Amino acid sequence: MLKKINLFLLIVMLTVSVSAKDVRLELTSLIKGAFAKQKSLSGVIDLATNNKMLSQKMAKCAVLIKNGISVESNHKILIQSAKEFDSFIDGMYNGNESLKLKKESDKQVLKELDEVNEVWKEFQLQVKNLYKDGKVNKDAYKYIIDNNEKLLRISHKLTQTIQSKVILNTSDNQVIVNTLKFADRQKMLTQKMLKEKFLVYTKENAKRNNVKLRGSIILFRNGLNGLMNGDDKRGIAKVTSKPIQQKLKEMQMLYKESEELYIKHNVNFDEIKGLAVLDRKLLDLSIEVVTMIKNTLVY
Repeated sequence: MLKKINLFLLIVMLTVSVSAKDVRLELTSLIKGAFAKQKSLSGVIDLATNNKMLSQKMAKCAVLIKNGISVESNHKILIQSAKEFDSFIDGMYNGNESLKLKKESDKQVLKELDEVNEVWKEFQLQVKNLYKDGKVNKDAYKYIIDNNEKLLRISHKLTQTIQSKVILNTSDNQVIVNTLKFADRQKMLTQKMLKEKFLVYTKENAKRNNVKLRGSIILFRNGLNGLMNGDDKRGIAKVTSKPIQQKLKEMQMLYKESEELYIKHNVNFDEIKGLAVLDRKLLDLSIEVVTMIKNTLVY
């Protein structure tokens, strides 16, 4: 009788042990899956925010080409930027292994992706038509200038929707994610400011573009200050990493040099060309900062 009881207890213990092990395995699998999904979504967000910047980069390149500044070089950058923008749109629809994009199935995301694609199809066509046989197509140029901020707005809307799908929103990660949003916005603003300054310089809706430029300058200045020192009002955490702070200081020095030209009323052609050189350096630094902050995210 005692042997039977001991055998029964042993079977129960083994069953509980196996069940506990199964539960642990199941939880581990669920957690790994959740983390993998989080990382995948974060990659999609990176590409979506990059498209916001590209909308302004393409417009900036169009302005530089029209004004005869490093035309061949800027035309190559323009075409490459369009390819990058299009690859993300296509990858969302059909998947793209090299970009690590899966075919999108979320109905809300697809609806907003359709909105972006509808504008992008015509915008892409005009980008291709902008510069041929050494000549600038004035109609294509006008279309790009008139519609680039619409492309920016709907790309931003798409990015926000994708961000709303992110899981595992831990408080620590959310602080970093919000800070990353502002760092990403700095990338876009470098391109937007230069575009607006050139439009003021060439007297294309100068008054309106000057107002927009002042707004962009304030946003960039506040964003940079927030990243360096923190800003509770805007929900930006001070970046405490010494290597990132060093990059931010480099950005600050470069931006101060740029800002002198941005706020100067009557710049000459050499100064405006110099501003384009500073812009390239500022964009490169902005990309470096975003990458460094991104690497602090906990997955």
